Amino acid sequence: MIVLLLIFTSPWQKRSGWDKIKAKGYLLYGTRTSLLSYFDNGEEKIGIEYQLLKQFCALHGLSLKVETFSTNKALFEALKSQEIDIAGGHLSITDTRQESYLFTQAFDQSQVNLVTHFDYKDIEHMSELNQAQGRVTSHSSNEEYLQDHPEFDLKNVNADDNASLFELIKMVSLKEIDYTLADSSIVSIYEQFIPGLYTPIQLSPSIDIAWMLNPNSQSIVNVLNPFIELTQNAGHINQLKQQITSYIPRINTANTVTFLDYLYSRWPEIMPHVYQVAERMDFDYLLLGAISYQESHWNPNAISPTGVKGLMMLTQRAATDVGVKDRTDIIQSLEGGVAYFRKMADKIPDRIGEPDRTQFALAAYNVGYGHLEDARVLTQRNGKNPDLWQDVSLFLPELNNPVSAQTLKHGLADGKTAVIYVENIMTYKQLLKWKEQKGSWNQAAIKP
Repeated sequence: MIVLLLIFTSPWQKRSGWDKIKAKGYLLYGTRTSLLSYFDNGEEKIGIEYQLLKQFCALHGLSLKVETFSTNKALFEALKSQEIDIAGGHLSITDTRQESYLFTQAFDQSQVNLVTHFDYKDIEHMSELNQAQGRVTSHSSNEEYLQDHPEFDLKNVNADDNASLFELIKMVSLKEIDYTLADSSIVSIYEQFIPGLYTPIQLSPSIDIAWMLNPNSQSIVNVLNPFIELTQNAGHINQLKQQITSYIPRINTANTVTFLDYLYSRWPEIMPHVYQVAERMDFDYLLLGAISYQESHWNPNAISPTGVKGLMMLTQRAATDVGVKDRTDIIQSLEGGVAYFRKMADKIPDRIGEPDRTQFALAAYNVGYGHLEDARVLTQRNGKNPDLWQDVSLFLPELNNPVSAQTLKHGLADGKTAVIYVENIMTYKQLLKWKEQKGSWNQAAIKP
């Protein structure tokens, strides 16, 4: 009894939530991954909410720690048990949530949209979906929206405990389900690289988006709200929204359809081998996965009319150079691909850092190191920086021009394809990372 009395009357227990955060020196932010909240693309951490909270913490001399969750249910439970200080993930302020949690001042607004495929692209009323198959993410504002609107009388809509919104939208695009509901801000991102999506009905007026906190965290809300108001008045949140578009995958519709198809049909079989080789050779397995997709669409038996073959589509000469005896053997092909990539990367000047170093190595992997050097020479001749991929990528296509090529040491080459090759791989890597962070596969399950 005395021990309990000491615990509940101790100075720590009397401290406010904000005092406790200042005492420990960091804010623990929990979220689901999204470009709007938090996303680690392997090179940097991005996301509107993450950037805002980084600035808030810097202002108060705190560090920011992030914990990601695969479902809203897990996120909310962590907040309720005070395992995290603040929850995000582009969360809507709803009546149901307000019964159990505190919200900060709104820092964004969105709407609930119907997301469907071509067959329902012209509908005007939700009643037209009575025979359609729908799904929404569980413990989401979209599930609450349907519960608050029984007049829709939707017979075949279910709440999914496991699938992320990304997964549901992908299922809509493939017509595995007919519709889902989604935050309009998130849909505006996904529809730029997932084909076959239609949003014929806006279901709600503007809904406030805010951070969510434990009910006893009013002191933290009191400090966050002035910061939110300040950043809004300065137009900083709108600036972050504009900047985030640069991270949206750049990929044409045809490539997206094929990639998403093989991501579910072929990648699960190839992934354990990619992971095994990458772990043994200390290589980024997402990059290796992206290169192998670009090379062969994850087909170990691929062969081209020019004689390159296997998962990494090695030429006979390249295979011999890196000691590969059987190009159709998955492990040998992957090991050979890593070895050949490193052979190219080792030639790149040490002063060139990431991500340019990887992009240059990929270009050399595709077009040859000599031709890459020619492009860097052209870049320098034109007053640009030969150590930046962004600049060199502008001049690689000049290798296709006979007039330019005759002034260069290694002559004509397909520089245009090399640029597309590099940009595709970086996009596929980002999509693989995105899918991984959405909790769509289990790391433990991919080890052979």
